[in-house]
Amino acid sequence: MESNKNLGRLLDILGNETRRRILILLTKRPYFVSELSQELGVGQKAVLEHLRILESAGLIEGRTEKIPRGRPRKYYTIKRGFRLEVLLTPYAFGTEMYEPKAPRPTKEYDQARNLIKSTEPAEAKIDELLTFLAEIQDRINEIIQTKRELEEVRLLTETYIENLLRRIAQENEREFEKLLKEFGPRLPRKILEDLEDF
Repeated sequence: MESNKNLGRLLDILGNETRRRILILLTKRPYFVSELSQELGVGQKAVLEHLRILESAGLIEGRTEKIPRGRPRKYYTIKRGFRLEVLLTPYAFGTEMYEPKAPRPTKEYDQARNLIKSTEPAEAKIDELLTFLAEIQDRINEIIQTKRELEEVRLLTETYIENLLRRIAQENEREFEKLLKEFGPRLPRKILEDLEDF
C-alpha cells in the first residue's frame, strides 16, 4: 500500500507543468535558482517552493558552491533517474516505476567496457560504439515489446481473478474467506490490496 501512496505522490509532483519544466532544464546542466527563475519566467519564491518539493521527493539535490566574489550559491542537479510506465487497457490501469541499479557484469557490459577502453583512433572508436549502441537499442525495443504483450496478458488474468473473487464474496462470504485463506499467499499484492478495500 505504501508503494502505491509513494507512486501517487510522485504522479502528483510530476503533474505540475513548472516542475516538469524544471526537471527538463536540469537534465541539460546544473542551474542556480535565479537562472531557473529567468528561464521559466516564474518568481524566485515560487521556483524555490517547486525545488523544495522535488528535493523532498529525492528527484533533485542542491549543492552549495563557493564563488570568487559574494556569498556561496546553491545550484540544483538531477539526483536519480527512473522510468515511470503507465499501462492503460480495456481491462485495467496500472503504473510501475523502474529505477536503474548498478549493472551486472554481463557479456554486453563487458563488451561496452572493452569498446570504451580501446585505444584505436577516435573515428573508428566512435563508429564501433555507435554500431554497438544501435544493436543494444534494437534489443531493448524487442524486450519492451515483449514486456508490453506479457503485461497485457498479466493484467487481463489478474483482473479476471479479482472480479471472480469479488463475485464470490458478494454471493457467499464463507466461500470467499475459504478461497482467500487457501490462495492468499499466491495472489498478487495488488489484488489483495484491492480486495481489502472491497
